[in-house]
Amino acid sequence: MDNFINIQRPNIENGLISVRLNGRINFIKTSDLILLNSDLNYTEMHLVSGKKIISSRTLSLFEGALKPNQNFIRANRSQLINVNHIQNLIFTKKTKRILLSNGEIIAVSRRKFPIVENHIKSTRL
Repeated sequence: MDNFINIQRPNIENGLISVRLNGRINFIKTSDLILLNSDLNYTEMHLVSGKKIISSRTLSLFEGALKPNQNFIRANRSQLINVNHIQNLIFTKKTKRILLSNGEIIAVSRRKFPIVENHIKSTRL
């Protein structure tokens, strides 16, 4: 884990993240990432362009690498979101959800909601 984070650190500082795809290393702008979904030991990345990229790295590795960026927060056990792509917060009595810029609606866990809400308030002021 530390090796992955150490390799990514210089890229993250420059607003990029490297992902191996089809035998090549691709650099993706962190601002182009809308959502990262966990799928067991894989991570599916949703980009602004509508493209989806699957990485063989776990979501927790990406969370550790993107943590210094301050624009990414864990909404629930399986999703990491870019707060710059949040359009609305949707409240009902039992659920709290987020509408993202790509139209996806993400459920926020009860335990994570105060963290998400505080982060949004502090970045939107």
